[in-house]
Amino acid sequence: MSHPKLDSESGTVIVVALIATIIGSILAGSYMTVVLSESKNSIRQKQSAQSLFLAEAGIEKGLYYLNHPFESSNPWTGVYGEMLDDPPLLNEDLVPGKERYEVSLLDKTDEPWLPENSYIIRSTGIIPRDNSDDIEHRVSCLAGKLKELPIPAALGILDEADIEDELIKFSSSQWTIDGSDLDGLGGLPGIAVANTGDDLPTQLGSRLDQVTGSDEWGGYYEGADAILEDLSLSTDLSAYVNYFRRMAIDISGIGTIPGGFLGTDDEYQILYADLSKGPIKIAGTDKGSGVLVLEGNGEFTMAGGAEWNGVIICAADSNVLFKGGASTPAHIYGALLIADGIVEMNGTADIRYSSSNMSKVNLQLILYQVYSWCGGWGNPL
Repeated sequence: MSHPKLDSESGTVIVVALIATIIGSILAGSYMTVVLSESKNSIRQKQSAQSLFLAEAGIEKGLYYLNHPFESSNPWTGVYGEMLDDPPLLNEDLVPGKERYEVSLLDKTDEPWLPENSYIIRSTGIIPRDNSDDIEHRVSCLAGKLKELPIPAALGILDEADIEDELIKFSSSQWTIDGSDLDGLGGLPGIAVANTGDDLPTQLGSRLDQVTGSDEWGGYYEGADAILEDLSLSTDLSAYVNYFRRMAIDISGIGTIPGGFLGTDDEYQILYADLSKGPIKIAGTDKGSGVLVLEGNGEFTMAGGAEWNGVIICAADSNVLFKGGASTPAHIYGALLIADGIVEMNGTADIRYSSSNMSKVNLQLILYQVYSWCGGWGNPL
C-alpha cells in the first residue's frame, strides 16, 4: 500500500522537473535567438567591411584609368588617350557572389569648383544579399596631379642668382647644348635663364656658338638667338621637387649609382640624392632613365660615356659636373633644370632636348593621386 507522504513528494518532484524543463527550454530558445542574431550581425558586419574594401578597390581602379589614358580597355578615354566628355559609369562584377563596385568620374562640368587637373572619383562597393537589400558602401575622393613639368629649354637656369660665376664653369670648347628636338617634333631654346641682369651671350663669349636651339616649327637657331633671357620664366620648382622626393628612391651617400637603380627606356625611375651626405656619380657607359632630383651642398658627376634620358633637377646648392672624355661623351637627352645650383661643363659633354623623353616623364611619373577624401556631397573632408 502506498504512503501518502511519498505520493505527495513524488508529485512535487514531477512538477519541479516540469517547471525546470520549461524554464530550460525558454532559456535555450532565448540563447539560440541571441546566437542567431549575433551570427547575423557578425555576417552583416563582415559584409559591410567587404563592401568598404570593394569601394576602395574601385577608387584604385579609377586612379589606374586616370594614369593610363592609352590603355585599350580604358572606358573613360578615346582612341588618342583623350578624356571623354561624359565618362561612363564603371560597373565591374567580381565572382563568385557577384560582389561588385560601381565607379563614376566627375569633372569640372559636374563640379565647377574643381581645380585644374583634378577629378572626383566616386566608388560604391556592393554586396548582394538573398531576399534582402544589398549592402552598399560609398567612398569619394578628390584626385589630382601636377601640370606637366615646365621645360623652357634644354638647360634651364631658373633661379635669379648672379650666374656669372656659373658660366665660368663652361670652360671647355667641346661641350654642346642643343634645344633642337632629338625626336624631330619642333624644339626649344638651348639655354633659358630667368635673370636678365647678366648678358648671357657676352658671358659665354667664344663659346656662344656651342649653344643651338629651335622653335616649335623646327626653325634652327644658334648662338645668342638660341638663348632665352626672360624674368617671367617659372622659377618655382618646389612643388615638383617635393612631389618627386616623396616618390623617389633615396640614393643619398650611395656613391656610384648601381645600374639596377637607373631605370630603363620602358620603365622610368625617380631618384633623389642629398649631396651633403656624399657625392653621387653615374660612371662609364651606365644609362639612366627618368627623373633625378639633387639637393644639398655637394657634387653629382656624369663621367665619360654616361647617359641620362629624362630630366635632372638641381636644387638647394647642388653642383652638377659633366666631364665626358674625348671619345666618350656624357649625355643628357631631355633637359637639365637648375633651380638653385651650379652646372659645370667640360670635355665632350652635351645636353640635347628630347620631347619623347619628357613626354615619358610627364606620362609615367607625374601621376594622379588622392589629394583628399570627400564627404557625402563630394566636398573634401
